[in-house]
Amino acid sequence: MKNKKILLKIYIIFASVIMASIIILALLGKKERIGYLSEFKINIEKTIELNDYIDIEEFTIDNKLNYDAITNYILTNESISIYSYDFRIKYYDKVFRNSDIYDVYPILNNLPDYVQSAKMGNNQGTPFGNLISTKIIDIEKIDNIKYVLKIKNKLIFYIINITLGIILIYLIINFNDFISFIKGKNIKKESIIYFYALLILIFSISIRIYWATQKDIFHQDEYYTVSFVNYQKWLKMDLSSIKNISGYEILDSILKSDNSIKDCINDIKELYKNTNDPQISNLYYTILRLFFIGTDTIEMKELMIRGAVLNCIFFIIGYIFLYKLLKLLFTDKNEYILFFLFIMSLSPISITFSHFLRPYQMQEMFFVVITYITIYTIYYNKYSFGNLILTSIITGLGYLILTSSMIFVFILSAMLFINYMLTLIKTKTKINFFMLQPLIEIKSYKIILYYAAAFISALLVSRIFYANFFGMLFNNTDRALGTIMISNNLFNFINNYAFNGLLILLLIFMIEGAIIKLLEKRKHINNICNFKLICFIIILSFIYVLLSDLIAPYKFEIRYTGTAYMLLLLLYIIIFLFIQDNNKLKYFILISISLFYIYNITDYKLFSYFYKKDEKLDVLKENMHVYGYKVFYNESFYGYYSLGYLNTNLYYTYIDDKTKLNDIIDNKFYFIVKDLYNKDYDLIFSSYKKEKISSYQDTSIFKLVKTNLNN
Repeated sequence: MKNKKILLKIYIIFASVIMASIIILALLGKKERIGYLSEFKINIEKTIELNDYIDIEEFTIDNKLNYDAITNYILTNESISIYSYDFRIKYYDKVFRNSDIYDVYPILNNLPDYVQSAKMGNNQGTPFGNLISTKIIDIEKIDNIKYVLKIKNKLIFYIINITLGIILIYLIINFNDFISFIKGKNIKKESIIYFYALLILIFSISIRIYWATQKDIFHQDEYYTVSFVNYQKWLKMDLSSIKNISGYEILDSILKSDNSIKDCINDIKELYKNTNDPQISNLYYTILRLFFIGTDTIEMKELMIRGAVLNCIFFIIGYIFLYKLLKLLFTDKNEYILFFLFIMSLSPISITFSHFLRPYQMQEMFFVVITYITIYTIYYNKYSFGNLILTSIITGLGYLILTSSMIFVFILSAMLFINYMLTLIKTKTKINFFMLQPLIEIKSYKIILYYAAAFISALLVSRIFYANFFGMLFNNTDRALGTIMISNNLFNFINNYAFNGLLILLLIFMIEGAIIKLLEKRKHINNICNFKLICFIIILSFIYVLLSDLIAPYKFEIRYTGTAYMLLLLLYIIIFLFIQDNNKLKYFILISISLFYIYNITDYKLFSYFYKKDEKLDVLKENMHVYGYKVFYNESFYGYYSLGYLNTNLYYTYIDDKTKLNDIIDNKFYFIVKDLYNKDYDLIFSSYKKEKISSYQDTSIFKLVKTNLNN
């Protein structure tokens, strides 16, 4: 008890110091300080753009621009009257400056008269910027530049997450002391558990919403989702229509929906008949369409947020049933209940599905719900006609989420039947061999018939809610039979996206622990409540992962197996089987694993289907026409280069006939081609200077500028 009090005091002091430091640093950063602009370097490309009459052909050697020569020309030619310079802000203060703690925000309203404009770079809080000057800058610095500082958002995010995580962990490991304190306040123990669970839920939701706001670009299948939701068809561009139309118009044709309730109802009616998606039914699309009411935007960010909010609702429903399931498995072992709630909620795979506009978060929810309902009904003997109907409806809706849900239900049914047979063997033969012991005792064949009726009648429920259900089912069956093969990536998927890289250590621990227990001739299970039920769920999930991977159409995709990873995390209970008598070691491992999960949620690279804009690809910035030669198709914009990089302010033209390239008369333009820039293009664009500005897979993006405007 004394050590716990000391630990609490240390933590309170630590947290207070951290919070006070943040507040003080934030207040100190708001104070305006004086710095100066320095490290001026002329930006050749932007200066050329500002002075269209510069002929760059004479400064080109072997198709490469001679920067030294053209720089000298620009700085010595009196006819050039406008210049672009890159710069960096520097500081007189040795402490309060751009750093790992602070972002800098210069106040650029007191610049010399010869500076027409100035702005900082695209990265928030960057010390680098660009200015346009009417004269050559030959001074070392522009003085008296005011600036303010703001604490980096990422730093605040890390500190808040770690602090909240430590609070949760502390409350969990000191649960009994906290309960003793609460008893004196006449507050029920169950209410405290709910309070803990609510804290974890709020923390988990905040993480999901935060990362959803940080995502910039759709995965290509998310474009399909929006297209099916709004138009009930595959996303396809009318290539013949892409003739001098804006990027806004292109996105408008594939992302924008009518924001009226009437249009939403019409879309839902069409979705009920047929989504025209051969793999996914109307259930997820219908609910998402309801979430699109009131918006007619083409902004991907808003669509991402709306989809993420819907996924968070699915997560909350799954979380409630997960709590119920863990409560059933561990009864009064509250440290285990809260621990598993914590790591399951923060697993990379679950967070991944929360920002992915496909029905996988919904399927993860269904797996938890149907597992709980089935085990609860058997464990507490809650068979009734009403429960049968409820199970049938929930299962039928589960089939509509994704047809792979039927695999999970099939495995569940098979395991129930096997355990019924094992129960019969145990009852009639008195065999005690542990391999033949049922994980869940089913003493009557009526239970098997009960679930057979529920799961089979669920097919009718699915057909009632979706007219084309059986057509979709047959299509997915044909697809699955054509892709049977185990992925080489499966272990890595489970290890990284469920166990955060700890699976190998967990397996080693299991083997060592088992050997030690055998040598000590002690029982390897010590009063872990319902351990057999835990094994039942782990085996159920593992078999589903194997089978779904076996028939997955794309073996490099985690989505097909990942919806069962959350339940696989129950495997951590193996650790506590061997150390539960050693509370210090148990809580040390519990805290270490929890902190590791907290640490990993701070890095978006650990999530799948999460895309930030790549500055090397986001290059269509200048005001010029974009010509694409055989590169626009379906959902993709020049190959697999995401529509997220499409500039809505620019105009685009698709060309599929090489002879029509001769019709281009622009003085400068972007040229996007799916193969290498070959000699044919050199002949066609012989009067242009070409510059390769980006490439992605087999697609290249060039900037072409006419070298002689008199031609």
